Amino acid sequence: MSQQDDLLKNLRQTLSEQGIESFHVLEDLVPIEEQMEYFRYFDRLRRENTPFVRDEEIAILFSADETIERKKKSLSRLASIPDVGAYRAIETYHSSPLESELFNWSSMSLVGSRIILSSDLSGQQQIYVSSGLGGHEKKLRFFGLFTTTDRSPLTDLQKEIVDREFRFQLKLADVEIERFDMKDNYFTLLMLFPLDSDVRSGINAAVNEINQYGNFLDPKFLFTNVKILSDSEIEQLLEKK
Repeated sequence: MSQQDDLLKNLRQTLSEQGIESFHVLEDLVPIEEQMEYFRYFDRLRRENTPFVRDEEIAILFSADETIERKKKSLSRLASIPDVGAYRAIETYHSSPLESELFNWSSMSLVGSRIILSSDLSGQQQIYVSSGLGGHEKKLRFFGLFTTTDRSPLTDLQKEIVDREFRFQLKLADVEIERFDMKDNYFTLLMLFPLDSDVRSGINAAVNEINQYGNFLDPKFLFTNVKILSDSEIEQLLEKK
């Protein structure tokens, strides 16, 4: 939990120290590995600095005859210029990719293009906030896993208490719950946290309040902005405890 606290704290400090008022969050869930691959590719193209024609790259992007690798280059090239037409082309492609394999790549290109275009229009420094789970507007997405103290099944009453208290406490912290999955002896949450929220206090307040009704929740929980755990991964974790 402390690592996530530090992440938001350090990000707030960086924005404040550098006087940055505008930042952009990747909204789609793109694995960190793919994000890094995009950045390396984009940086390589930038260093090569090969001239290209915007309209030709747009035509390639929407052609049914071009390869995925060539379209990766088109998306990256279009994202490198402060051009509304290039941005709209990426946006249109990303809304319904001709190649599903390029959904994540076009997502990265879209936010990259938005940053470059916004910087050019406003004359202000823009930054990109990266995480494996992305976010929405000015909030970052986190995944939480919570279990019962002795791994015993949650009763219907306990599930009702959990649902009520988490929704109440997180709403107070301006945290949006995107998904709330209740299982037999654990539950998961997918949440959007504003940068200025105290991550620890909101979650701990909910757990502490719930445990007033019988100490049935484990005070230790998993909280990450890297990936969403599958049911099988969660079961493996619980077997180790």
